[in-house]
Amino acid sequence: MKGMKPMKILKQTCLLLLTVLALSACSRPVADKSQLPPPTVVPSGAEERFILEELATLIGKEDAQVVQALGKGAPNRNEGTNSTLLSREYNEKIVNHEANLQVSYDHTGKVIGETVHFEEATKEKLTQEITQQLGELTTKSEGNTADIEKEGEGTNFRRVWQTDNAKISLIESNGKLSISIDTK
Repeated sequence: MKGMKPMKILKQTCLLLLTVLALSACSRPVADKSQLPPPTVVPSGAEERFILEELATLIGKEDAQVVQALGKGAPNRNEGTNSTLLSREYNEKIVNHEANLQVSYDHTGKVIGETVHFEEATKEKLTQEITQQLGELTTKSEGNTADIEKEGEGTNFRRVWQTDNAKISLIESNGKLSISIDTK
């Protein structure tokens, strides 16, 4: 029984020490927030994370280059094999509007196109902001022109800009606005 006593004292000492540490952590004064630097605020009109011309340069690139430029995003893989990468999705600010960016891959793992879907934006504002980034548009289509008919039913607005790497189209289809970035 004598051998048990030092062990019991050791356990009690450890419990006492843990209790003192826990109580001292609780009683520490909270830092005065008025002394902290103000939070960093991005000024309105600040440049978005992804610029359309930079996104256009990803056409034909490997997935590793996309991940290096944009981050991992949310990968979408083939359900059958789960090894074939179909696309990556990103929720970001593009052309000064919150958007969903989808980067699509071909069967070899190279980027074949990108689509940007907007929840809240107007075609007039987007046209103006894209023109500021890319310059004057290449073509313009509205109504029932032959260009629109090729795009399918429900498409009633299309603006196209050409860059060195790709064709960038602003499309309104079935009431939704999107930007499509494809090869020329």
